[in-house]
Amino acid sequence: MKNLLNAINPRHLINGGRKQTERLDVRQVVNNAGGYVYQISDEARLTRFLVLGTDGGTFYATQQKHTVQATEFLRELVQRDAALALRVTLDVVRGNRAPKADPALLVLALVAKTAPDAADRKAAWDALPEVARTGTMLLHFLAFADALGGWGRLTRRGVAKVYETADVDKLALWAVKYKARDGWAQADALRKAHPKTDDAARNAVLKFMVDGVLPEPLSTDAQALALRVIDGHLKAMQAKNDAEAAALMREYRLPLEAVPTNVRGPEVYRAALDTNGLTWLLRNLGNLGRVGVLTLNDPEVRRMVIDRVTDPAALKRGRIHPLDALKARLVYAQGRGVKGKGEWTPVPQVVDALEEAFYLAFGNVQPANTRHLLALDVSGSMTWGEVAGVPGLTPNMAAAAMSLVALRTEPEAFPMGFADRFRALGVTPRDTLESAMRKAQASSFGATDCAQPMLWAAQEKLNVDTFVVYTDKETWAGNVHPKVALDQYAQKMGTAPKLIVVGLTATEFSIADPGRTDMLDVVGFDTAAPGVMAEFAKGTL
Repeated sequence: MKNLLNAINPRHLINGGRKQTERLDVRQVVNNAGGYVYQISDEARLTRFLVLGTDGGTFYATQQKHTVQATEFLRELVQRDAALALRVTLDVVRGNRAPKADPALLVLALVAKTAPDAADRKAAWDALPEVARTGTMLLHFLAFADALGGWGRLTRRGVAKVYETADVDKLALWAVKYKARDGWAQADALRKAHPKTDDAARNAVLKFMVDGVLPEPLSTDAQALALRVIDGHLKAMQAKNDAEAAALMREYRLPLEAVPTNVRGPEVYRAALDTNGLTWLLRNLGNLGRVGVLTLNDPEVRRMVIDRVTDPAALKRGRIHPLDALKARLVYAQGRGVKGKGEWTPVPQVVDALEEAFYLAFGNVQPANTRHLLALDVSGSMTWGEVAGVPGLTPNMAAAAMSLVALRTEPEAFPMGFADRFRALGVTPRDTLESAMRKAQASSFGATDCAQPMLWAAQEKLNVDTFVVYTDKETWAGNVHPKVALDQYAQKMGTAPKLIVVGLTATEFSIADPGRTDMLDVVGFDTAAPGVMAEFAKGTL
């Protein structure tokens, strides 16, 4: 009789009668923690991989296991729907939505080398110049492609096309800056691909890439100009000291990589501020401090650096991703290299500028102007692993950083922390990235129950239009499934709230039911995410 009474109890029916370790409906699958959740679409899973990668692993899956799972999915997807894989990859690349190129290069190589349909393979090779924008990216791609098979006609033609169509000035820069990576050299690729061209300047650059010899001066000024950076590089290789090398860098507009390491002193790094791009600057702020260029005593250099990293147009032109800025801020602010090599004194104004660059890199995010509850998963699993391979950036720190974007955008947003119960974080719009991440770390506790934000809001009778849950999706500890908790909240408050789930690891799971229009799953640190979230919250998506 007790079982029968439980079966007809209205509260029991509302709960669905299921703990999170029990299947709520037939579409659910088991996550890595043993909880039942939903499997995301192929497009969503691929997007997560492209944006977040698998570096660092998760609490429940090692980096190796995580990577194996992802690559098995990619191989299967390419065999089943290579056109989808290529479309999603190009969309992420064109929107500068991912911090690293390697995931996109791997997918492109899989399509180019293994897609069943010849048209899909050709489309991938045609897209190679767009995806492999630098010499390093091209060599990374070649390492992937070579591991997937030999050099057939399509491979030779695809690689040759890059060298035949790339701007000659760009090729000359590759010749001195990206000579070799991943066991591959530009010379190796050229010997296999055999590009053909009647352009004398292009042939001269390609010849230099193969044998390191610059031909006699060409017949026209335009051709000679194309080879100027190579000429300068050869002279810089003979430089006797730092000052001589710096002068050549300024005269020939040489990147720092074109100068031998034994003469890379303070003057060379000063010159590199003018000749290297913004990506180089973000990665070398510590080196600039270490050699005495970026210091507390030099306001001119300080101002130059701050102006460059906070220029929205420069960030967009340089394709700077928010994670690039966040990584630069984390590394530079600690005053020492990731591997403990090299120390410097961080300039406080530069640290602040890097924080501003993080927000600027997301673009102009418009508020939805709805009542947001920003729920940060601070359970134990969120303290494990690295997000997108950024050293020291755990999922709970990433959640804090992402939530600050929303907290500074939405006028009515309230942040909270949760694990298997509620916890106040004390995060405010005035928090710095460092202070918000520190608060999230200090509040880490317990098992994961992603129903907590809705249950707590219902208990407190808090008016919420949009629940935003930042999580690794490894929920398992609750007596109520998250979507049931959302329905309970809606019934109690007489409203129709929405749920946005921000995934911070590249797993295949989500607590958002893909069959419901009031739930949305997005990828953390996808530069498109804040805009999509705002449109969804407003009901215009």
